[in-house]
Amino acid sequence: MRTCKGLKLLFGILLASSLWAQSPVSYQAEAEYGFLFLHSQEVAPIGQSYPSAIGISAQRWLLDDRNWENCHCYPRYGFSLGWHYYDNPEVVGWGIPAYGFLEPWYRIHQDWYFNLRAGMGLIYLSKPYDPVENPLNLSYSLPLSAYLSMGLGIGYSFSTQWRASLQARYNHTSNGGIREPNKGLNYPTLSLGLDYSLEPIRLKTKVKHDFAPAQRRKVLSVHGFLAAKAGGKVGTGANEQEVTYLVSGMALRYSYQVGRSSAIMLESEWIRNLAYRKQISRQGGDQSFHQWGLELGHEFLLGKFTFSQAAGFYLFKEFGAESNWYQRYNLLYRPTEGLAIGPGLKAHANVAEFLDFRIVWELPI
Repeated sequence: MRTCKGLKLLFGILLASSLWAQSPVSYQAEAEYGFLFLHSQEVAPIGQSYPSAIGISAQRWLLDDRNWENCHCYPRYGFSLGWHYYDNPEVVGWGIPAYGFLEPWYRIHQDWYFNLRAGMGLIYLSKPYDPVENPLNLSYSLPLSAYLSMGLGIGYSFSTQWRASLQARYNHTSNGGIREPNKGLNYPTLSLGLDYSLEPIRLKTKVKHDFAPAQRRKVLSVHGFLAAKAGGKVGTGANEQEVTYLVSGMALRYSYQVGRSSAIMLESEWIRNLAYRKQISRQGGDQSFHQWGLELGHEFLLGKFTFSQAAGFYLFKEFGAESNWYQRYNLLYRPTEGLAIGPGLKAHANVAEFLDFRIVWELPI
């Protein structure tokens, strides 16, 4: 009964969104199938499994000339709700992700399109780690975690109301180090979706203007961010509990636009990790709990949204992950010119170190 009530509420929200939206709205149902990536020896004992998923989403299409000029594409953004079954109910259970996403469509030939998706949100997970009842699940230890999805694929428009999409996706769940164990769930999937709009959506062919060097965007930005990370357990026996500590940092980024929807970025960041300070103290060490890194990456520019991916290495690190390399992902939204906000993820390979929220001040140069 609770599931039925939840679905009714969701469809009510989706229907209401079509009433106020100034741009056309479509609705999509999709099914996914893939495999769980056993990325370390710690999670290997749970065995190979093959996740499957179903989901529904609502997306708003941005089809005006201004958005066309940003990318020569048909961008849309939306909200998705799904059910992911991990094919191992005793240990890993299932999850319900709810997330927002960006998905531009690029025409490649008549009714065929190339599309990309970047999504971030939250996921409810049914079988978190428990030292007594579920000791094998080292992938997640909280019922609510972060969810990240990236995909690329092809779409086909049957008519002005019906479209289909086939995407290869990479899905990741993690609590960002708020509580251990936290090896994360990583699973590539193949997604087949069917999209329908109540009103016709005409993806009209428009004139493509060459990208002029005078339009090139060069930005120097200052980032301030906060996160939380587990620092170990305190107490004994039944009173033992995980304690989280503040992670803070600043970053300086230079972005140089190289195409209509692409920019390269160089960033230097400083991190102050109080969880590491506590761990160093417990071990009787004297290492620094500060880190300094340098990153090189790419920004995908889509109007008021920017999705960035970067590879970084440490210029200074005395404590923390063994690897000297890491990855950074950020999704930023600009409510007004010169200001951006949004979530970020720092990870070492397939293990997330922390999730942060940042405020960004941008200075065009």
